[in-house]
Amino acid sequence: MKYISTWMMCLIFSLQANAAEQGNSKSAYEEWKEGRLERLMEPHGWLSLVGLEWLHVGANSIGSAADNMIQLSHGPDYLGQIVLQRDNSLRFIPELTSGIKANDELVTGPMEVFADSDEQGATVFTVDTYEFFVVERDKMGVRIKDSEAITRTGFLGLEYFPEDTQFRIDADFIAYEPAKLIPTVNVLGILTNQESPGRLEFTIDGVDYSLDALDSDDSYYMIFGDKTNGKTTYGPGRFLYTDGKVDEAGKVRIDFNKAYNPPCSFTAYSTCTLPPLQNRLPVAIEAGEKKYANSTY
Repeated sequence: MKYISTWMMCLIFSLQANAAEQGNSKSAYEEWKEGRLERLMEPHGWLSLVGLEWLHVGANSIGSAADNMIQLSHGPDYLGQIVLQRDNSLRFIPELTSGIKANDELVTGPMEVFADSDEQGATVFTVDTYEFFVVERDKMGVRIKDSEAITRTGFLGLEYFPEDTQFRIDADFIAYEPAKLIPTVNVLGILTNQESPGRLEFTIDGVDYSLDALDSDDSYYMIFGDKTNGKTTYGPGRFLYTDGKVDEAGKVRIDFNKAYNPPCSFTAYSTCTLPPLQNRLPVAIEAGEKKYANSTY
């Protein structure tokens, strides 16, 4: 009888431990939301974006002093000069006392600079609380991030629709052979042709819809709009990555619960791409991220 009581106590403790473990476990979706927030809140994530300054041919001085062509709100008075040539090549001539770094190494003299459109990636400068680099958006500009930006330090959090399994869909992948060129325009009005490897066809409440997809490393990427835009979700539209690529059955998992706001919903200095016409769905997708708390859109 004593052994039975001991066994029963062990069983009860085991069940309680399992229940506690299950209660503390997080779903893959909750983990995804946490990851989304962590990426946004990184010191130089999208919430830290404070400027986009277009470069002129010649020397463009940068620093906190008022006579700089690109004036920062704080930090060293003079960081140096970003020199843009007519062929769009770039150099940086540093103010050696500023302590500025490029790709984590102290800048000790004039150096070549690469924009984000270059194959080897952008040259990233860091100093004080800043990070900045050159972006090519039809013309050359300096994207400036500050870990002390009010958009980051005063961030109000993310809000989501309740998770809804009806918006977790196995879509049919219809390949474009060859890849289809999709005209897209960003918030600056710059038109770009992007290659689409195929479209995703799916059904919601018995109605057929489709989205043209863009390619990514291990998934497809979609810029889409729907009937919630400007009401409960961000006006221009949202972004979404699929859960992996097409499988052997020709299916791709779309989880609209993971639809998220573009950077433009948090800052005026990003250059987000807008949904192409064919990706504006005539249905309300009440899933995923809602409009940001103080957004005017």
